[in-house]
Amino acid sequence: MTDRIYYSKSAEQRAQQQRLMFACIFAAAGITAGIVIALLFAPQSGEQTRQDVASNAEKAIGTGRDTTSKMVETLQKDVDRLRHQVEERIKNA
Repeated sequence: MTDRIYYSKSAEQRAQQQRLMFACIFAAAGITAGIVIALLFAPQSGEQTRQDVASNAEKAIGTGRDTTSKMVETLQKDVDRLRHQVEERIKNA
């Protein structure tokens, strides 16, 4: 990392520990500042956001159920049609 010369192994280890400690402190300060800024500039309250997320999830689940039920109906019709065709071929064979 750096070309520093240390007088002992313990001095080098202390320097590495200090760099690690400063990096952790600055990372924690950055995360904290990010959270504070996000809360200050949030366009709506937390309760409203949770309600929006729940509402959108309910809509997505409903849409998924509708799509799935339509696909199952189509698949059932196709299976019935294929079954009928197979039975006809077996009779005529």
